[in-house]
Amino acid sequence: MAIFQQSVTGLCCKCLAGSRNGPKLLFMSRFRFLLFGLAVGLSFASSASSAQPSDSSGSVLKPKRTFDEAITAIQSKERHSGSSFRLIRELHSSATWREDATGKGILFDLMRSGGFVILEVDDKGDHAISLHLVSQTASGDAFVESNPVEGEVSASLAQELIRESADLVDMLLSTPIDASALERKFYGSHFPESHDPDDDEIDNLFAVPATIKNVGAHDGEIRELAVLLGSIGTWPIRYAISTRIFPSDVPRAIEAGVRKLGTLSRQFTHGKEESLDVLHLLQDLRWVRSAEQLRNRISTLGLLDNFLEQKLVSPDASMTSAANRSIATIPLKIGFNKTPDGSYAVMTSSGIIVGWRVSSGGAPVVTRMGLAGD
Repeated sequence: MAIFQQSVTGLCCKCLAGSRNGPKLLFMSRFRFLLFGLAVGLSFASSASSAQPSDSSGSVLKPKRTFDEAITAIQSKERHSGSSFRLIRELHSSATWREDATGKGILFDLMRSGGFVILEVDDKGDHAISLHLVSQTASGDAFVESNPVEGEVSASLAQELIRESADLVDMLLSTPIDASALERKFYGSHFPESHDPDDDEIDNLFAVPATIKNVGAHDGEIRELAVLLGSIGTWPIRYAISTRIFPSDVPRAIEAGVRKLGTLSRQFTHGKEESLDVLHLLQDLRWVRSAEQLRNRISTLGLLDNFLEQKLVSPDASMTSAANRSIATIPLKIGFNKTPDGSYAVMTSSGIIVGWRVSSGGAPVVTRMGLAGD
């Protein structure tokens, strides 16, 4: 996802120990998450994926600022002549969410006070200019976080990509993942391939090397491998949304998920006859030479995936997880990369990036899902 490479700064999780081929190696580049230092925001997931929160009496608590006041706050920070504002999402705070909101930053303020995600549009060209997150601090001052739209994206397409990306990320963060529903969102209704055997595809979840077909694997096996790669690859983020620190420190929450994944992988292999570096198996598929080796790889990863899924808190069973799952879908950046095919990308506060292209029929289709990183 090169669109956002220069605009996001942070620190990557590193390998814990060992050489590339040694049994102690636990984290390969598929697990190098960017622990970005951007201020992050919160918005509602679509009505299909999350309900509006309410206080203990069942009533929804409205934001302390109106939409017009939010626009005034944006304009006081940076005013563009000839632009207008479109409401993307509105956050209504609740007693439950205020109890969970601990720390500081835009996520914390949005959970406590409510707020808005707003798209600024150039009226003359009808293209998106900036994404704004607006809330207020404990002292009542306006809190605005803005990110310019990279490249030229029409206003209507930007709104559609933001909405569809939020739904897709929400689906990805479910426990367990509904793989069939997720796969139908991709171009051609199937998960993508990686065509470069030397590319570890750290920014392409669910991608299986095209060379896997050469070992005699059938489509069902390839799909099963893709699901396992995506499921385990996103486990640290899905763990992170179960933690109370997620709204105030997303990088720290994801880093905790990465460490937990390492701990659980060691538990999984403890006492086994073979010293398996199971996470290494996720990345290095270049040494799979036969259908039997592939089936063994899938079997091992399947057992690991089941083990990991049992350790997750279901977002549907936890108020904290449900609220954080909604937070994780907020759009931070959107951009267009003028390649021969023309590709778009939306990055969310969880560090998940959704890649898109517009089909010949004019509809956007998913080409890849990735993790913001190096």
